[in-house]
Amino acid sequence: MAGKDGIPELVSLNVSAWSLKARFALKYHHVTYRTTPYLPLFGEFKLRLRLWEWRRKLTVPVMFTPKDGVLMQSYDIAQWADRHSARPDAVRLFPEGKEAEVSSWNAKSDAVLFLGRAALVESLLADPAELRQQVPPSLRWLGPLGVALMTAIARRLRDKYRAEATSTTMDKALEVLREAQAALRAPGTVGADGERHLVGGALSYADMAVAVAVAAVKPLGPPYSNKARPPMKEFLPYQEEFADLVAWRDALFAKYFPVDSDRRTGKSKSS
Repeated sequence: MAGKDGIPELVSLNVSAWSLKARFALKYHHVTYRTTPYLPLFGEFKLRLRLWEWRRKLTVPVMFTPKDGVLMQSYDIAQWADRHSARPDAVRLFPEGKEAEVSSWNAKSDAVLFLGRAALVESLLADPAELRQQVPPSLRWLGPLGVALMTAIARRLRDKYRAEATSTTMDKALEVLREAQAALRAPGTVGADGERHLVGGALSYADMAVAVAVAAVKPLGPPYSNKARPPMKEFLPYQEEFADLVAWRDALFAKYFPVDSDRRTGKSKSS
Protein backbone atom coordinates (compact mmCIF):
# COMPACT_ATOMS: atom_id res chain seq x y z
CA MET A 1 0.00 0.00 0.00
CA ALA A 2 3.04 2.29 0.26
CA GLY A 3 4.69 3.98 -2.70
CA LYS A 4 6.52 2.12 -5.43
CA ASP A 5 9.81 2.59 -3.59
CA GLY A 6 8.37 0.99 -0.45
CA ILE A 7 8.50 4.17 1.64
CA PRO A 8 5.58 4.59 4.07
CA GLU A 9 3.18 7.33 3.06
CA LEU A 10 1.47 9.63 5.57
CA VAL A 11 -1.71 11.31 4.35
CA SER A 12 -2.09 14.28 6.67
CA LEU A 13 -3.66 17.68 7.12
CA ASN A 14 -1.30 20.49 8.12
CA VAL A 15 -3.69 22.08 10.62
CA SER A 16 -4.72 18.73 12.13
CA ALA A 17 -3.58 18.14 15.70
CA TRP A 18 -3.96 14.40 15.17
CA SER A 19 -1.67 14.55 12.15
CA LEU A 20 0.83 16.38 14.36
CA LYS A 21 0.59 13.63 17.00
CA ALA A 22 1.51 11.04 14.37
CA ARG A 23 4.31 13.15 12.92
CA PHE A 24 5.76 13.68 16.40
CA ALA A 25 6.13 9.94 16.98
CA LEU A 26 7.48 9.31 13.48
CA LYS A 27 10.04 12.09 13.77
CA TYR A 28 11.16 11.00 17.22
CA HIS A 29 11.85 7.51 15.91
CA HIS A 30 13.57 8.84 12.76
CA VAL A 31 11.17 6.86 10.58
CA THR A 32 11.55 7.53 6.88
CA TYR A 33 8.23 8.45 5.29
CA ARG A 34 6.73 10.72 2.69
CA THR A 35 3.86 13.13 3.22
CA THR A 36 0.81 13.50 1.00
CA PRO A 37 -1.14 16.67 1.88
CA TYR A 38 -4.84 16.12 2.43
CA LEU A 39 -7.55 18.57 1.39
CA PRO A 40 -10.95 17.96 3.00
CA LEU A 41 -13.86 17.50 0.61
CA PHE A 42 -11.96 16.68 -2.58
CA GLY A 43 -9.23 14.75 -0.79
CA GLU A 44 -11.76 12.65 1.06
CA PHE A 45 -13.15 11.14 -2.14
CA LYS A 46 -9.67 10.29 -3.38
CA LEU A 47 -8.73 8.73 -0.04
CA ARG A 48 -11.96 6.73 0.10
CA LEU A 49 -11.22 5.46 -3.39
CA ARG A 50 -7.73 4.33 -2.35
CA LEU A 51 -9.10 2.61 0.75
CA TRP A 52 -12.28 1.41 -0.93
CA GLU A 53 -14.11 2.64 2.16
CA TRP A 54 -17.50 4.25 1.56
CA ARG A 55 -19.45 4.03 4.81
CA ARG A 56 -17.65 4.97 8.02
CA LYS A 57 -16.42 8.42 8.91
CA LEU A 58 -12.97 8.92 7.43
CA THR A 59 -10.35 11.08 9.11
CA VAL A 60 -6.65 11.78 8.75
CA PRO A 61 -3.90 10.97 9.40
CA VAL A 62 -3.81 7.72 7.48
CA MET A 63 -0.56 5.87 6.88
CA PHE A 64 0.07 3.39 4.08
CA THR A 65 2.86 1.00 5.08
CA PRO A 66 4.80 -1.50 2.94
CA LYS A 67 4.10 -4.59 5.06
CA ASP A 68 1.60 -3.72 7.78
CA GLY A 69 -1.29 -2.43 5.72
CA VAL A 70 -3.12 0.81 6.39
CA LEU A 71 -3.05 2.57 9.76
CA MET A 72 -6.16 4.66 10.34
CA GLN A 73 -5.47 6.55 13.59
CA SER A 74 -2.63 8.70 14.93
CA TYR A 75 -2.44 6.41 17.97
CA ASP A 76 -1.96 3.35 15.74
CA ILE A 77 0.66 5.19 13.67
CA ALA A 78 2.58 6.08 16.82
CA GLN A 79 2.50 2.45 18.01
CA TRP A 80 3.73 1.35 14.58
CA ALA A 81 6.57 3.88 14.80
CA ASP A 82 7.51 2.40 18.18
CA ARG A 83 7.96 -0.99 16.51
CA HIS A 84 9.91 0.38 13.53
CA SER A 85 12.24 2.86 15.18
CA ALA A 86 15.43 3.83 13.35
CA ARG A 87 16.72 5.80 16.34
CA PRO A 88 19.49 3.96 18.23
CA ASP A 89 18.86 5.75 21.53
CA ALA A 90 15.06 5.70 21.34
CA VAL A 91 12.91 4.89 24.34
CA ARG A 92 9.62 3.08 23.93
CA LEU A 93 6.79 5.58 23.62
CA PHE A 94 4.41 2.85 24.82
CA PRO A 95 6.42 1.31 27.67
CA GLU A 96 5.50 -2.21 28.73
CA GLY A 97 3.04 -2.21 31.60
CA LYS A 98 2.21 1.48 31.08
CA GLU A 99 0.03 1.19 27.99
CA ALA A 100 -3.18 1.95 29.89
CA GLU A 101 -1.71 5.16 31.34
CA VAL A 102 -0.52 6.29 27.93
CA SER A 103 -3.91 5.53 26.39
CA SER A 104 -5.66 7.45 29.17
CA TRP A 105 -3.55 10.58 28.60
CA ASN A 106 -4.17 10.32 24.86
CA ALA A 107 -7.93 10.25 25.45
CA LYS A 108 -7.63 13.24 27.78
CA SER A 109 -5.70 15.17 25.17
CA ASP A 110 -8.50 14.47 22.69
CA ALA A 111 -10.98 16.16 25.05
CA VAL A 112 -8.95 19.36 24.68
CA LEU A 113 -8.38 18.92 20.96
CA PHE A 114 -12.07 18.33 20.18
CA LEU A 115 -12.80 21.68 21.78
CA GLY A 116 -9.94 23.35 19.91
CA ARG A 117 -11.00 21.98 16.54
CA ALA A 118 -14.60 23.11 17.01
CA ALA A 119 -13.46 26.59 18.07
CA LEU A 120 -11.09 26.86 15.09
CA VAL A 121 -13.81 25.93 12.61
CA GLU A 122 -16.28 28.39 14.12
CA SER A 123 -13.67 31.16 14.08
CA LEU A 124 -12.97 30.52 10.40
CA LEU A 125 -16.64 30.62 9.51
CA ALA A 126 -16.98 33.93 11.36
CA ASP A 127 -13.97 35.56 9.66
CA PRO A 128 -13.92 35.70 5.82
CA ALA A 129 -10.43 37.24 5.86
CA GLU A 130 -9.07 34.27 7.82
CA LEU A 131 -10.85 31.87 5.48
CA ARG A 132 -9.19 33.61 2.55
CA GLN A 133 -5.80 32.94 4.16
CA GLN A 134 -6.60 29.21 4.25
CA VAL A 135 -7.05 28.90 0.49
CA PRO A 136 -4.16 26.72 -0.80
CA PRO A 137 -1.72 28.65 -3.03
CA SER A 138 -2.54 26.36 -5.95
CA LEU A 139 -6.22 27.42 -5.77
CA ARG A 140 -5.87 31.16 -5.16
CA TRP A 141 -6.42 31.85 -8.83
CA LEU A 142 -10.06 30.96 -8.13
CA GLY A 143 -10.53 34.26 -6.26
CA PRO A 144 -13.92 34.41 -4.49
CA LEU A 145 -14.61 30.81 -5.50
CA GLY A 146 -11.61 29.76 -3.41
CA VAL A 147 -13.14 31.40 -0.34
CA ALA A 148 -16.46 29.71 -1.13
CA LEU A 149 -14.62 26.40 -1.30
CA MET A 150 -12.99 26.92 2.10
CA THR A 151 -16.36 27.92 3.54
CA ALA A 152 -17.85 24.66 2.28
CA ILE A 153 -14.94 22.73 3.78
CA ALA A 154 -15.30 24.44 7.16
CA ARG A 155 -19.02 23.73 7.24
CA ARG A 156 -18.35 20.13 6.30
CA LEU A 157 -15.86 19.79 9.16
CA ARG A 158 -18.31 21.37 11.61
CA ASP A 159 -21.00 18.87 10.65
CA LYS A 160 -18.65 15.91 10.44
CA TYR A 161 -17.26 16.39 13.94
CA ARG A 162 -20.36 17.70 15.67
CA ALA A 163 -20.56 14.64 17.95
CA GLU A 164 -16.96 15.05 19.11
CA ALA A 165 -17.48 18.76 19.71
CA THR A 166 -20.53 18.11 21.91
CA SER A 167 -18.69 15.42 23.86
CA THR A 168 -16.37 17.95 25.50
CA THR A 169 -16.58 21.27 27.31
CA MET A 170 -14.31 24.08 28.40
CA ASP A 171 -14.46 22.71 31.96
CA LYS A 172 -13.27 19.29 30.77
CA ALA A 173 -10.41 20.85 28.82
CA LEU A 174 -9.28 22.89 31.83
CA GLU A 175 -9.51 19.79 34.03
CA VAL A 176 -7.20 17.89 31.67
CA LEU A 177 -4.65 20.70 31.51
CA ARG A 178 -4.64 21.13 35.28
CA GLU A 179 -4.27 17.39 35.79
CA ALA A 180 -1.28 17.34 33.43
CA GLN A 181 0.19 20.36 35.18
CA ALA A 182 -0.18 18.70 38.60
CA ALA A 183 1.28 15.43 37.32
CA LEU A 184 4.35 17.16 35.92
CA ARG A 185 4.90 19.03 39.18
CA ALA A 186 4.64 15.89 41.31
CA PRO A 187 7.72 14.25 42.85
CA GLY A 188 9.14 11.40 40.81
CA THR A 189 8.27 12.82 37.39
CA VAL A 190 11.84 13.90 36.62
CA GLY A 191 13.51 11.25 34.51
CA ALA A 192 17.15 10.33 33.98
CA ASP A 193 17.23 12.95 31.22
CA GLY A 194 16.47 15.67 33.77
CA GLU A 195 13.07 16.37 32.19
CA ARG A 196 9.57 15.97 33.58
CA HIS A 197 7.34 13.30 32.07
CA LEU A 198 3.78 12.14 32.57
CA VAL A 199 4.31 8.36 32.65
CA GLY A 200 7.03 6.36 34.33
CA GLY A 201 9.57 9.17 34.59
CA ALA A 202 10.50 8.85 30.90
CA LEU A 203 9.40 10.20 27.54
CA SER A 204 6.26 8.51 26.22
CA TYR A 205 3.49 9.12 23.75
CA ALA A 206 1.50 10.56 26.66
CA ASP A 207 3.89 13.53 26.68
CA MET A 208 3.51 14.00 22.94
CA ALA A 209 -0.29 13.83 23.02
CA VAL A 210 -0.63 16.33 25.86
CA ALA A 211 2.03 18.63 24.36
CA VAL A 212 0.01 18.84 21.15
CA ALA A 213 -3.14 19.59 23.16
CA VAL A 214 -1.44 22.54 24.89
CA ALA A 215 -1.81 24.33 21.54
CA ALA A 216 -5.28 25.27 22.74
CA VAL A 217 -3.61 27.57 25.26
CA LYS A 218 -0.89 28.80 22.93
CA PRO A 219 -0.59 27.56 19.31
CA LEU A 220 2.80 26.37 18.16
CA GLY A 221 3.03 28.31 14.91
CA PRO A 222 6.07 28.13 12.60
CA PRO A 223 8.11 26.07 12.04
CA TYR A 224 5.65 23.43 13.23
CA SER A 225 2.74 24.80 11.20
CA ASN A 226 2.39 27.10 8.20
CA LYS A 227 1.45 30.20 10.20
CA ALA A 228 1.07 31.42 13.73
CA ARG A 229 -2.49 31.33 15.00
CA PRO A 230 -3.90 33.42 17.82
CA PRO A 231 -4.78 31.54 21.02
CA MET A 232 -8.37 30.47 21.50
CA LYS A 233 -10.09 33.46 23.05
CA GLU A 234 -11.64 31.15 25.65
CA PHE A 235 -8.15 30.36 26.98
CA LEU A 236 -6.82 33.92 27.10
CA PRO A 237 -7.70 34.31 30.82
CA TYR A 238 -5.62 31.18 31.55
CA GLN A 239 -2.39 32.14 29.79
CA GLU A 240 -0.56 32.89 33.03
CA GLU A 241 -1.92 29.85 34.86
CA PHE A 242 -0.60 27.47 32.21
CA ALA A 243 2.65 29.30 31.39
CA ASP A 244 4.74 26.45 32.83
CA LEU A 245 2.80 23.90 30.77
CA VAL A 246 3.45 25.91 27.60
CA ALA A 247 7.17 26.14 28.48
CA TRP A 248 7.27 22.35 29.00
CA ARG A 249 5.56 21.84 25.64
CA ASP A 250 7.99 24.16 23.85
CA ALA A 251 11.01 22.39 25.34
CA LEU A 252 9.62 18.99 24.36
CA PHE A 253 9.10 20.05 20.75
CA ALA A 254 12.49 21.75 20.55
CA LYS A 255 14.28 18.58 21.67
CA TYR A 256 12.25 15.81 20.06
CA PHE A 257 10.66 17.34 16.95
CA PRO A 258 13.51 18.36 14.62
CA VAL A 259 12.51 20.48 11.64
CA ASP A 260 15.81 20.90 9.84
CA SER A 261 16.10 17.81 7.65
CA ASP A 262 14.90 16.38 4.39
CA ARG A 263 11.18 15.91 3.73
CA ARG A 264 11.72 12.42 2.37
CA THR A 265 12.95 11.27 5.78
CA GLY A 266 9.92 12.74 7.49
CA LYS A 267 11.95 15.45 9.22
CA SER A 268 11.14 18.54 7.22
CA LYS A 269 9.11 21.64 8.02
CA SER A 270 6.43 20.53 5.62
CA SER A 271 6.15 16.87 6.50
